[in-house]
Amino acid sequence: MYSLPCLLEDNDIYRNAQAGVLISTESNPTLRRNRIFEGKAAGVEITNGASATLEANQLFHNKFGGLCLATDVKPVLRDNKIYDNHNAVERAVGRGQCLFKISSCTSFPMHDFYRCVSCNTTDRNAICINCIKNCHRGHTVEFVRHDRFFCDCGAGTLEHQCRLQTEVRDNDTVYDSATPTGSDTPNML
Repeated sequence: MYSLPCLLEDNDIYRNAQAGVLISTESNPTLRRNRIFEGKAAGVEITNGASATLEANQLFHNKFGGLCLATDVKPVLRDNKIYDNHNAVERAVGRGQCLFKISSCTSFPMHDFYRCVSCNTTDRNAICINCIKNCHRGHTVEFVRHDRFFCDCGAGTLEHQCRLQTEVRDNDTVYDSATPTGSDTPNML
């Protein structure tokens, strides 16, 4: 497959609801001299099967981290400054929390995810490390990969209830969008 070269250069990318820049499968762009900051997820996320060249970028004050790389992703990195990111994923793992607690269904933090053979989950069911240690202790489990996901155990989409989540979930609406809180569109009724 042939793809055209892509260059993202000299931009301020900030306050995004997801990653500032998400580089997906089979992409290989060049990011140069960008400031990527204050995002609700990572500054730059590179998923499985993608790559990139990052030169002289600044990645800072992002919730999940500055640069998050999936398994086997090896971008070319030159003179980037990655600093003062909040690293919420690492902190949640360190506190023993289910990653669904920090992501809900609205974002996909990059971290190690697993499947539980004993519970008959597939590699499409992502389970975070803390749920593997607590909810699936003693089960046969497999590492799937390091990539973007939310925890299906914490989301309540698996057969057994998550032991790390304290709130009751309505599984019928777990994937629904949030109700709009306002609109600038005039009422046409």
